[in-house]
Amino acid sequence: MTPEIILTDSNWPYTKAKTAVLSAAAAVIREEGPRAATLKNIASRAGITEPAIFRHFDGVDGLFGGLFTVFERIYQRFDEAYRSDGKGLARLRAAIHSIVDSLASSHDFAYILIHGRQVFREYPELRDKISEYNAKDQKSAMNCIEEGVKMGEIRSDVDPSSIAISLIGGIYMIAILWIESGYAFDLRQVCLDRWEDVERLIATKPSSRARDPKEAAAAKARFAAIFSAKPARASKASKTSRAAKSAKAGAGKQGKPAKRVPARAAKAAKAAAPKPSASRKASAKAAAAKKKK
Repeated sequence: MTPEIILTDSNWPYTKAKTAVLSAAAAVIREEGPRAATLKNIASRAGITEPAIFRHFDGVDGLFGGLFTVFERIYQRFDEAYRSDGKGLARLRAAIHSIVDSLASSHDFAYILIHGRQVFREYPELRDKISEYNAKDQKSAMNCIEEGVKMGEIRSDVDPSSIAISLIGGIYMIAILWIESGYAFDLRQVCLDRWEDVERLIATKPSSRARDPKEAAAAKARFAAIFSAKPARASKASKTSRAAKSAKAGAGKQGKPAKRVPARAAKAAKAAAPKPSASRKASAKAAAAKKKK
């Protein structure tokens, strides 16, 4: 299934086939981590052969390069979100809603957006670029907040950087829980609930719209539910793969010959064995003498 964010990108640089391979790679990384992003696992997930991947990308490095292109294109939307009409609090509100919408539309690619430094840890240049993007995102949020402070819309008794870090960090935390739950809740709705609460905390004037008690209770229940959501189960394909690996490992152990006991250990065991009693020795001698006769 092609993520919604790609379907709405008229200048998407990849063909449908290439996009399917990238989606498979993103799914493998989300479920089993970056180290599991081997050609074999990705090909299995995409339903193609390993050699077929080379028609689209130059091996694993080419795939990770493609994933970073996806990262950049989606992050560009984050940057554009801060250029919306309006100033101060209104601009910050529009940007946050747009960023959440981009995350919610990304599905498996959202994991790469949230955990970019871990996913691309083997590529120092890409990691540095991610740090630049994160710093730019925080700076854009800061500009909106400082603008709001000057306009008298946002509280001036709180450090703008504290507001920016708390706001962006809160969204990312909810996004992480959303991904880990297998998209079990509505990310847009939960983030909207949280934003309304944040706005009440940072705005100098209370919202003109009073929150209905029932609506507030529903929002609280939605937020509580995300902490009790069970982590998503691995897909059937990954389960089968793990079962096959376990079976193979078990078969390998069963097929191995029995270990040879070292000579010293054998002597020690012989010495430790209970010695026959005197009566048993006499009986054994008598039986031997009878046999000779």
